[in-house]
Amino acid sequence: MLTYVLRRLLATIPVMLIVAVFVFLMLRLTPSDPAAIIAGDNANTEQVAEIRRRLGLDQPILTQFVIWMGKTLQGDFGESFFFKKQVAELIVDRLEPTLSLAFFTLLLAIAIAVPLGVVAAYRHGGWLDRVVMGFSVLGFSVPVFVIGYALIYIFAIELNWLPVQGY
Repeated sequence: MLTYVLRRLLATIPVMLIVAVFVFLMLRLTPSDPAAIIAGDNANTEQVAEIRRRLGLDQPILTQFVIWMGKTLQGDFGESFFFKKQVAELIVDRLEPTLSLAFFTLLLAIAIAVPLGVVAAYRHGGWLDRVVMGFSVLGFSVPVFVIGYALIYIFAIELNWLPVQGY
């Protein structure tokens, strides 16, 4: 079992490398110039060139990739153009609400799934079993974002029990 897990973990390395190359190339092949966007409309060519040099965009693409991967592996995800903060800080800021939401979602799922599973097992083959199984299949089949929008509509708009946004 341990060798199986180790093989699976080793198999993720080339997949992650391929994904990293794909993401890097997608970021670099966009038609706009990141340095010009950062500099703004009123910047001259010297300012844009300085930003390009500071970001390493004047380097060959292979050098850019190696630098990008090295910084990413060290946890330096760069600066957000929109928020003007380090991306790692933005991730840490949103980690607590994300983890609390995931924890309470797991508790809710267990609180609903275990009793329904017991009822379905007790009434195996009956109409209640079929209803529980139908809702289970529906829950797995419908994309999460659709269920999310439906729950927002029901609990925030129709019933007005929860706020539409915020935490």
